[in-house]
Amino acid sequence: MQKIFIVIAGAAIFLGLAGCKEEEKHPVAFFVENPAERAQRLADCELQDRSADDANCVNAREAERQAASERDAKGFQSTFGKPAF
Repeated sequence: MQKIFIVIAGAAIFLGLAGCKEEEKHPVAFFVENPAERAQRLADCELQDRSADDANCVNAREAERQAASERDAKGFQSTFGKPAF
C-alpha cells in the first residue's frame, strides 16, 4: 500500500512539473521595439486571471505606456512646436 502511494505521489509531482512550461520573459525594450508582439501580449493578458503577476504582461503594459507617452509628445510638438524650456 505504501509503495502504491509513493508511486502515485511521484507521478503526480512529475505530471505537475511537466505541465509547467516556463515562458521566455521579454524586457520592456522588446515590447517597445515590437508593437505587434506587444499588442498580442496585451490581448493575452486581458484573458489571464493573474496578469499582474506575469512579467511579460507588466512589461508589455509599461511599453504601451511609454509608446503612448511618445505619441502624445509628438502630437504636442506638431501642434504647438518644440517647448522653449
